[in-house]
Parts: sequence; structure tokens; C-alpha cells
Amino acid sequence: QSGQGQCAIFRQRSGALALADSAAPAQAGDALIIYCTGLGTVDPPVVEGTAAPLSPLSSTKSPVTVMVGDKPAQVQFSGLIPGFAGLYQVNVVMPPGVAAGGAVPVALTVAGQTGPPVTIAVQ
Repeated sequence: QSGQGQCAIFRQRSGALALADSAAPAQAGDALIIYCTGLGTVDPPVVEGTAAPLSPLSSTKSPVTVMVGDKPAQVQFSGLIPGFAGLYQVNVVMPPGVAAGGAVPVALTVAGQTGPPVTIAVQ
């Protein structure tokens, strides 16, 4: 997307996947799937510009942290998406206690660098 505002973050609840926007806001305990770029090197490495393989998965070498509002989210996976070049997926669990709103900030940090916050809707 544009790197600001509502972003490509989906929430999964009871098997259903939906963009975490005002029509389907995230809530505590939901699995969140974040699509992004720029998370750095992966292991095992993938040649730049080529699609990541299905197996083995290429995880980020540097740990990724995610803040939803002012709460840390539990990161379950961060790495390249198989079949795509340079596209990363970060899977987290929506933390409890995040204040409801239509534009709650989400920020990713990797290797000491925090990207500009984007937003999701939270119930």
C-alpha cells in the first residue's frame, strides 16, 4: 500500500480472513497477518529479485517486534511469502487492552529501525 493510513493487515477469526478495517475490526486474540516490505535478510537466504520458495520458509534474521496502539503483539512468524519476491508476512496475535478505534496505529520494528505507523480498526 502507501505506507500510511489503513494498511494490508488482515484479521483471522474462526477461520474467516478479512481486512482489519471498519467493516471487520480486529479484537483481542485475533490472528493478524501483516504484509510488508523491507524487513531485511532472511534465513535461509533467497537471491534478491527471485520468488521465495515454499520450503523451507525464509524467516527474518533480525527479530521483528510489533506494537498495536501502545501494546506489544506476540510475533509468531516473520519472513518472506513463498512465491513472491521481496514480500514479507508477519503473523501476530492481537494483544488485549488496545483502545478501540477506526485508526489504531501499528508499528513494526526490525534491527532497531521502526517504520512509520500504519493503521487498523480495533473493536
